[in-house]
Amino acid sequence: MGLQATNAGIDFQQRVSAYMMMLMEFDMNISLALQLSRNDKIVGLNFEACKSIDDLVMTLDSEKNIYFQMKRTISLSDSETSEFYGVCEQFVKQYLKQNQNDIAYILATRSESSKAITVKLKRILDGIRLANNLQVIKDLNQEEKNVFDKVCNNIKKVYRNLKKDDITEECLLNILLRIFVEIFDIENGEEYEKSIKLILFNLISVDVELFWRTLISKAVDYGANRRYLSKQALKNQCQSYIEKNKDDKPNFIERFFEVSWKEGFDDIQVQLDYVIAVPSDETKSALNLEKETVFIMELYRFDDSKKKESVQYIPPNRMILKNGFEFEVLFRCGTQTRSYQYIENELPDKIADSYEVVVWPVKEYFNYTDVELLHQKLLLKSLETQNECKCINCGKAIFDNNSYCVEIDNEETSDLLGLVHHKCIRPVDRVIGEIIIPHIEDYSYLKHFDINMWLKLILKGKQAWSNIEIMATNCPAMTIDTDEVFHDGNYCLYHVLENGDKRYLTNRGVIDRISKQEAETLQKKFNNRIKLDKSKGNPTGYSSKSYIYGTYSQIIEQVGEKEDFIECVETKVSLYSETVAKIYNDCETYYSPIIYLSVDGEPFILPNGIFPMLTNPFDLPRFINNWEKMGFEMPDYEVCIIKDDNEFILKMISLITNRILPVVDGMFGVDGKMIKGVHMHLMWEFQQEHAKRGENITSGEMTNDNTQLV
Repeated sequence: MGLQATNAGIDFQQRVSAYMMMLMEFDMNISLALQLSRNDKIVGLNFEACKSIDDLVMTLDSEKNIYFQMKRTISLSDSETSEFYGVCEQFVKQYLKQNQNDIAYILATRSESSKAITVKLKRILDGIRLANNLQVIKDLNQEEKNVFDKVCNNIKKVYRNLKKDDITEECLLNILLRIFVEIFDIENGEEYEKSIKLILFNLISVDVELFWRTLISKAVDYGANRRYLSKQALKNQCQSYIEKNKDDKPNFIERFFEVSWKEGFDDIQVQLDYVIAVPSDETKSALNLEKETVFIMELYRFDDSKKKESVQYIPPNRMILKNGFEFEVLFRCGTQTRSYQYIENELPDKIADSYEVVVWPVKEYFNYTDVELLHQKLLLKSLETQNECKCINCGKAIFDNNSYCVEIDNEETSDLLGLVHHKCIRPVDRVIGEIIIPHIEDYSYLKHFDINMWLKLILKGKQAWSNIEIMATNCPAMTIDTDEVFHDGNYCLYHVLENGDKRYLTNRGVIDRISKQEAETLQKKFNNRIKLDKSKGNPTGYSSKSYIYGTYSQIIEQVGEKEDFIECVETKVSLYSETVAKIYNDCETYYSPIIYLSVDGEPFILPNGIFPMLTNPFDLPRFINNWEKMGFEMPDYEVCIIKDDNEFILKMISLITNRILPVVDGMFGVDGKMIKGVHMHLMWEFQQEHAKRGENITSGEMTNDNTQLV
């Protein structure tokens, strides 16, 4: 029976379904939301289908099928009465139908579900897919083996009950290769949902909240009635919400913006230039002008030889006519109407009040020549090829309520069409339209934020900050080792824990590859330290959930009683394996992406000497409110993204060497004292501190990605 909507909100299943509907409506690849490395697009969704896995069945344009089982929260279990056993049962039943078009069985859940599923099982399945065999299981630690065993026991039980026979290893492998765990924290107000709404801001011209709620409502209705929704049917239903006449506009405009065109976009005016300009002193003299004069000119762009040589434009504001007359350009555009708008609304007061206006029209109008029509097509093609919302002049993201669409046609380049910030437009840039992003005011604080870049990067990383909230301390320190550059060795290290698990030493979220000699040297140091700490009654180990590494007292200080302590028994050397790395690597980028603010191209520094960075751009208003409590007014800023770990490290080095303290998600008291956040330090700072105490700490003697000293 389908799930019904309630006044309190829409349940998890329907929100995920609505997200898949959005992907289908706007022809987006499934790789945007799922782990599958395919370029397929969705052509149909079957809600509460009469299938073994029935929450949602997705049909792709390749005619392949993906099955969803939605569980808002779920725990790992091998009990036949458990939810997880039921999920495994559905997966096996669907597999036994032997449909060759079935490529994936997806367990969709939230991050608050059991880590045994959202982290460990997800890693194990990824490792099996990479190796394409079950041999990888022998390299798992005990905890991961226990997870794998429970999953396999469920599959084996279900198979035996259905087939009255034991499952073969090949059959078991084929089932596991199709199982994926996907995380969707998509409830009201969460970052995932906000990201979806920002995507919609770039796609539709109606109220985003209304459109998103409509998709959810449709998902509820289709689920309750067990209906199938085709791509065309959805497009027909959503047609009134999407831009009118979008089929007449190029892809770039169709996908990203509502465009305000006074004369219609499908007929870009290319024949005439409308230029508002002031003559140079030499030109004034040649024209016998006694008063200060502003010209409103209509100019042919193509001369009698059908070449654009009648006027020369020199950035940023010079124009030279074929007869040698020179002008300072104030504004240039493609239509008479837009030039009048500029005169009425934007002409500088000094000129509007005291300059004499001279209108310089063309002698007569002609039909478009073949050359002019060809130029128009070149401009349309230039716009169609663009797939990023960036200013054609400054190169930064456009995240404003409106911006211009301009043609770049000067001595530097020509035949180029693009978007430009209002403040970045140069007088010689030929304005042909205005781009409107409706309802973006709710996110006006994200100035120049590259939302498309953020959405691509957010899936890859930020592992460094995931466990910070677990820590008992409000202001933990994180160290960065700037000396570790080469990671090309064939060996790695892992700690054997008292419960039989093993924890690999990682660097920025991935298993650290080192030489055999370095591995053996570090192994000896770690084992000596393990023995020494144990003899002192303060053993070395890990916290049970966040896997912070250190002595017992250090870990208790950081996580309190929120986690158990697991002691290290010894450290061992192992050959590096890509298959093992796939299971134990946490992310592609460890620190990034992360945002910061800049003012006039310089990093924004708080009055207390701190450089603030944020892990969630949507929290920026809350942090700005806190910062302003220190008694200063926020300047005009831009939101910038640190895109990769190398960029992050270089910025941290620059700041710290200039005695500026970088802080992540920092909150402060009115006196400027930090009350919450992660303060960043370089390894050499800690090495100097330990040297003062007669201790020698090397970079190799750090683990857990250098967040805690051994």
